[in-house]
Amino acid sequence: MDWSNIAAFAATEFLLCLSPGPAVLLVVGLSMRQGFWRSQAAAAGILTTNAIYFALSAAGVASLILASATLFYVVKIIGAAYLAWLGLGMIVPLWRAWRRGEKGGIPLAEAASTSARFTAPPLTLYWKGISIQASNPKNLAFFVAILPQFIDPHGPVALQMLVFGGVSVLLELPVLLIYALAFSALAKVITERVVQWLEAIAGGVLIALAGILAWERRA
Repeated sequence: MDWSNIAAFAATEFLLCLSPGPAVLLVVGLSMRQGFWRSQAAAAGILTTNAIYFALSAAGVASLILASATLFYVVKIIGAAYLAWLGLGMIVPLWRAWRRGEKGGIPLAEAASTSARFTAPPLTLYWKGISIQASNPKNLAFFVAILPQFIDPHGPVALQMLVFGGVSVLLELPVLLIYALAFSALAKVITERVVQWLEAIAGGVLIALAGILAWERRA
């Protein structure tokens, strides 16, 4: 195996993991709303989806999907619709609080004990992590467009995919842990209204991403 390819892939993957995409936004929101450990259930779902994508890439299924413009566009529309739905759901709480005239000045950690939103079971959060990561076909495109650049076709492809998959998990897991730890600590001092604004902004970003995803043309 070419270790320079592995190092180059690790550097690329690390930089991509640092960017606050939908998966990071999900973990950040859950860490503030439901605590660090519950957010890790969603993180496990995100990493599970990545493992599935690695398997799809190795089997060539991803290439078949990208080879069909119609099928790829259908996947894009479904993913865009789901991202928009998630984004709208993050904006609605702020709108409802504004309509009811709520102040929202209580620290989030203090409000957690009386809020029904902090009762989501880990399995539900795990599947939510899977769904939001799988709903964005850009993740699938990454494994088809970028990953093959690091593959040595003259070497054991299956072994290389296994190594790259392990490197991806080992890099993304600590990044998600750091995000979750940082924002779960903020829950002790940050207020409900501030979080509602942050979530509304993040929801707007998701809706914007959904629009871009739905309308951009496949190169």
